[in-house]
This record gives sequence, C-alpha cells and structure tokens, in this order.
Amino acid sequence: MDKSEFNKRLGLLIRKKRIEKGLTQLELADAMNLDYQYISRVERGLISPTLFWMTKLSSALNIPFSDLINEFEERLK
Repeated sequence: MDKSEFNKRLGLLIRKKRIEKGLTQLELADAMNLDYQYISRVERGLISPTLFWMTKLSSALNIPFSDLINEFEERLK
C-alpha cells in the first residue's frame, strides 16, 4: 500500500468516528484548536496527521488512542 492509499483509509476512519460522535468538521477542529480545512484535508486523504495530532484527535473524539490505532490496523487487513 502506498502513502496515498494509507492516507485515504485513515481519513475514512476519522470521518466515520467524527460522524459517530455527531460532530461536524468545524466542531472537531475547534476541539483540536485547528482550522476545519485541516480536518477536511485529512478526511479526504490529502494529508496525513502527525502522531501529535492523532493523539489530540482521539482525545477530542473521546476515544482511546490505542482503540483508534487498533481499528485502523484492522481495516488494513
């Protein structure tokens, strides 16, 4: 799998989790002190969030970081 495919799959998971929590991109971005366009680019797979932002994301979504990573790993299989 190349980086582009990796980013797309990660973005889809992030979008899924955000929607499950009933948040808009703007609400999630506000909780992370980011611009909503950053969330949009991540969800579309255009950019890959750093580990720092992934931990902030899991906190903003109230999901343990390990659960988020484990679910992503399962989706890669």
